[in-house]
Amino acid sequence: MNTLRSLETVDPSVKPEELFKFICKRQPVVIKGLPDDENFKARRWTDLDYLSSRAGDIEVLVEPIHPTSKQYGTDVERIPMPFREFITSLRSSDEPHLYLTTQYSEQDEDQHTVLPPPACALADDFPTVPRIMGNLCLQQVNLWVGKSQEGSTSGLHHDFHDNLYCLLQGRKRFVLYPPQEVENLYPYGNLDNLYSNDLISYKDAPVRSDGLPVRVALQARIKAIEQKLEAMRKGKGKDKTASKDRKALMELYDQALDELAQMTLDGEGGFDINDEVDDFDALMARMDRDDGDPDEAGPSGLSGGHDEDDEEDDDEDEADDEEGEGLVADNIDENAHKEPSSFSRIPTALVHQHLNLPTTAVPPTETSLSDFPNFTKASTPYIVELNAGEMLYLPASWWHEVTSSSGNGNGIHMAFNYWFYPPTGDSFKQPYEDTLIWEYLRQQNVDKAIEESLENGKKRKSVGSALQEKKKIRQ
Repeated sequence: MNTLRSLETVDPSVKPEELFKFICKRQPVVIKGLPDDENFKARRWTDLDYLSSRAGDIEVLVEPIHPTSKQYGTDVERIPMPFREFITSLRSSDEPHLYLTTQYSEQDEDQHTVLPPPACALADDFPTVPRIMGNLCLQQVNLWVGKSQEGSTSGLHHDFHDNLYCLLQGRKRFVLYPPQEVENLYPYGNLDNLYSNDLISYKDAPVRSDGLPVRVALQARIKAIEQKLEAMRKGKGKDKTASKDRKALMELYDQALDELAQMTLDGEGGFDINDEVDDFDALMARMDRDDGDPDEAGPSGLSGGHDEDDEEDDDEDEADDEEGEGLVADNIDENAHKEPSSFSRIPTALVHQHLNLPTTAVPPTETSLSDFPNFTKASTPYIVELNAGEMLYLPASWWHEVTSSSGNGNGIHMAFNYWFYPPTGDSFKQPYEDTLIWEYLRQQNVDKAIEESLENGKKRKSVGSALQEKKKIRQ
């Protein structure tokens, strides 16, 4: 085994254009500080009383620890509870603790949003897009909170979106492999494509190089054209140029409708017509859904269809679970275990063993490194020791395993991350080449974030009024 590699570092005051050089090269980088935006106030969240006062009434899904592997990021069923109750559980000295990870809903698929709980209640404390991320389009934000003195681990996996990972408290050790090692890291899924921007796509849930499922992109194109045609109609332009532009848009519109109809009939693009679902991801949450109920989107926005041979819930949405931490889960049917396509089959304990890294993961009894001969051919990974007050920029499809350890004070580890759609071009001003779609999606994204923030504000006001009324009654 060669000497483990380390990443370059930059200061948080770096110009967005300079950071984009790393983004464009699809190269991870450590940022030696948190976002320097004036309205980034997430440091406050390490005060659990403050956190509870701001978001305590929000319901979240928390993850128990896997009973045999003693790790997180698996298909263990999550537990719904008020955020305040989860925070209370962290104050206990009894381990293992529950862990707050990416929020997608196992009960209500429509709950997958740009600002999921509890971030929706904390939106005043962070910028929607940090200054240093320039013109990338936000997919989702999430808060990660756990407690583990000895260190808890996630499985080796990759995400489908670029990640700006902000560590607020505790320590994180990242093991990083580039996307090109996909064949050596034994993913559960079958490779569909490795794009020039390094995004990995799987056959059971194919995506474009910008991270959008093909069918979602077609529907976005249709909506974008409809919006432009409506603007033209209101403008009532009758000159030759306007007529020519309208005709060109109508041709694009008809072409997109034909492609969408054919894709639906063929069951392609991550969609099977027999499933009667729609594979909209978070940015599509506001768009009209005319094809049935929306399929659940993944933690970094990848929505997938279902294989015809697989009748169980194919949770591709867990593909981005960076890590997890919680109580031991009971009643897990190991025979029904179905990991996301983007997770490696190599057990975490064996990865650590191969790299001579300390681990709390339990090695399997019937599996060894000899079962994964290509793993020894993989390039030397990067090892990143991230400390509180630092950030990691991690491009989409970079493989990572994360070991989390609690810090001092209240003994928790806490992180806040942004997911962005991966750029497809090398232009800082226009990082996405499909401008028709992305102009529309960017505005939808902004509108959705504002809508969610306002809606949560109404809920907080309603809850506050109810509490005041109860107080008056008691008096």
